[in-house]
Amino acid sequence: MTLRVCAPDIFAGDAVGNHCLGLARVARRLGLAVELYATGFDAGTPDVHPLESLFDSVAPDDIVLLSYSIFDPNLERLLALACRKICYFHGVTDPDLLRTFEPRTAQLCEQALAQLPLLAGFDAVVANSHDTAHSLAGLAQADAVEVVPPVFADMPAFRRDKPREDSASPGHPQPNLLMVGRVVPHKRIEDGIELLARLKQREFAATLTIVGSAPNYDYLKYLINHARRLGVLEQVDFKGMLDDADLFECYDTTSALLALSQHEGFCVPVLEAMHAGKPVFVRGGTAAEEICPPDCVFGAGVDLDDWAAAVVARLTSSVQAPTGSDAFIEQANAVLQRASDSIWRDIFIRPLTG
Repeated sequence: MTLRVCAPDIFAGDAVGNHCLGLARVARRLGLAVELYATGFDAGTPDVHPLESLFDSVAPDDIVLLSYSIFDPNLERLLALACRKICYFHGVTDPDLLRTFEPRTAQLCEQALAQLPLLAGFDAVVANSHDTAHSLAGLAQADAVEVVPPVFADMPAFRRDKPREDSASPGHPQPNLLMVGRVVPHKRIEDGIELLARLKQREFAATLTIVGSAPNYDYLKYLINHARRLGVLEQVDFKGMLDDADLFECYDTTSALLALSQHEGFCVPVLEAMHAGKPVFVRGGTAAEEICPPDCVFGAGVDLDDWAAAVVARLTSSVQAPTGSDAFIEQANAVLQRASDSIWRDIFIRPLTG
């Protein structure tokens, strides 16, 4: 039996691609043969084959695992294969959050939502969060959808030790806030910039670091102009894509992570920041709130002035670091345990045993 993991795209550094590559590592540790397939992938990404070759290679005793997050033109062909099939569902972004700057992506998300009833044809459906599982209401019973976080303890961010307090670089002369993820409209980077301006109004000097690819030039230009209008452009640093070492330095030297997205199927950066012992400030109403302490979550409608007050209170508190840091690390490790190899072993074996 071979586990055949497929997705429209598998790129290292992308959340879906990282998860597919992580599944392959799990399968190998469990002693399973595994192959990866995608339509889009880097030639340098090891062991990823063109998706079309899957249809020529699959055998009846194989398991095909589809990673699904957006419209997949090959979905019906995959469902027609005469083997066991698992769908790992990352969730689909609300098209309305994308229409202004990314109309094509919004259209693909609309097509994906229309495709969701087909997911009932899989032998098993696994979701990345309870929020994502509930989005399948009416298509699958909630208790029939397994929930396993899209992370693995062997990911670089979770393998490293937290830096010693006396050896960490000061990094920023002022308190620094960090946003990590693709610079796309539903992430609401503009709200992070607005929050920075609210802090400035309170005479709380801070900087904002934004890490992630910016595939949409119009949105990036809007953000730069937005920061300029608010008078905080010089306090905002767009880092773009970073390698692991530079990303980890951002986590180590920041004061806190902001997660203001209006849609998250999970939000790996929240977990990475907590694992680094850093406070997180998370917008509620998405799956990101499932993985952090309740007092880190702000309701979806909470005014940014309330966020600013909480940031000032947290970052000027004298009751900081070791205890608080350890609590965030423990929370992150508990989430990682929910995606252990033993849990995946049970999921891979279950389709074979019914």
